[in-house]
Amino acid sequence: MSKFKIQKALGLLLCFQFSIFNIQFARAQVDSLQQDSIVRVLAIGNSFSQDAVEQYLWELAQEAGVKMIIGNAYRGGQGFQSHWIDVTEANNTFEYRKVQDGRRTNRPHSALADIITDEPWQYITFQQVSQESGLTTTFEPYLSELIGYTQSLQTNPNAIYGYHQTWAYSHDSTHGGFANYGNRQEVMYDSICQAVQYATAMHPELSFVVPSGTAIQNARTTYLGDNMNRDGYHLDLKMGRYTAACVWLETITGISPVGFSYRPEGVDFVTAHTCQVAAHEAVARPFERTVLEGEGFPVVNDIVPTGLVKLNFGADSTTDPAWNDITPALRTHTSIIDSNMNPTGILVTFTGDFGGSNKGGAAYTTTKMLMPADVSQSSLWGYAAGKFGGAAGPRQSATLRLSHLNPELTYDFTFFSSRDNCQDFRQTSFILQGEETKAAAIQSANNFKDTAVIKGVRPTADGQVTLTVMPGSYNNSPNLFYYLNAVTIKSKK
Repeated sequence: MSKFKIQKALGLLLCFQFSIFNIQFARAQVDSLQQDSIVRVLAIGNSFSQDAVEQYLWELAQEAGVKMIIGNAYRGGQGFQSHWIDVTEANNTFEYRKVQDGRRTNRPHSALADIITDEPWQYITFQQVSQESGLTTTFEPYLSELIGYTQSLQTNPNAIYGYHQTWAYSHDSTHGGFANYGNRQEVMYDSICQAVQYATAMHPELSFVVPSGTAIQNARTTYLGDNMNRDGYHLDLKMGRYTAACVWLETITGISPVGFSYRPEGVDFVTAHTCQVAAHEAVARPFERTVLEGEGFPVVNDIVPTGLVKLNFGADSTTDPAWNDITPALRTHTSIIDSNMNPTGILVTFTGDFGGSNKGGAAYTTTKMLMPADVSQSSLWGYAAGKFGGAAGPRQSATLRLSHLNPELTYDFTFFSSRDNCQDFRQTSFILQGEETKAAAIQSANNFKDTAVIKGVRPTADGQVTLTVMPGSYNNSPNLFYYLNAVTIKSKK
């Protein structure tokens, strides 16, 4: 892509941002459709537009003082070609997902025409399916047809059309389409940037770009790392989706999200600020990754915890604030503190799911971990054989990644695993992999006094340790149950 085309695309975006300020004033005087001062945004896309606009955009707009109606013409896993086939064959397989007055609705089996004409949309965006988002050979003639079709139906003569830039997959994604880019994140990101510039150069009617992909790439340069996805390609339900929503807010309204107080439950202030800055920088430079090593915690963690790091696993919270609740409701936990209530910068990410959670551990314990009852009782559990109730199928193990650890420290881990009222032997093994691999095991059945200790664990050079929890070799329960109730981590120089 030539510098001229890049500059042209950037110029279009800047012109769009400048024109935003006139929309609520000059246009309101000449367009009676906009006299209600509501900004109407329609994304024509799939689960990636769902990730970007359905959750937090309305709340951010509310804080900005902007009334917004958000529509998503959704077809999961579909892109330009299949969207156009749906239109021409009148299959009506779109879902019309709408956010209005903070209320989310969904009308399945909808025709794209009905979605386009439902509101006098001011902003309408198009996006390609993720695995083809960097392959320009997949765009035409379908993008042209979709744009023309939308223009012929829209009820707002002043509608503005744009392109939603999606994001590259996580570096360890197992999505089959990642092979289109050699399974390399940077290659995928660069390809997407070039493809979006191609689309905007070919279609002058696309006068703005929503750079969600660049915002996610920016966030990956911070201490948050490559934790912005929940499954290797869709966004993390909290900080990933929040970052994308911040991008949409600033692109559409011209209002920077930096400093906003609204953040989803489970997203702490430092994380929210980092996501806001990643989004803001993407809007400023939509096709250029911005390294944000100074946002939030340093990229290389230099914090030495002042006390133990205590982790409580399970669906329920503890009343003891010194224990960090690690619940499956969040994929990545960012606000990890030590026992003296000081931030550690450590992240804990679920990378392989457990089967469920319970409160069946021992209420009274005699370990040196000094756990309150609501910590020792709560657990995450899994099973590796047979069938068990309505739980998901058996999993040989569950995994967690501790990242953004201080690479200059070593860590001693103490594990507690317990399940009361058992008649069998439910040994659980804990495997830690950092610079080297170490393991220990514990008999979980009816346990109230034993712990498993692994000492001298040094993280990888990029500050990571992976924990695998699985049934031990002496586990004889029919379903091979395994448990994780609590962990304490002691750091040493």
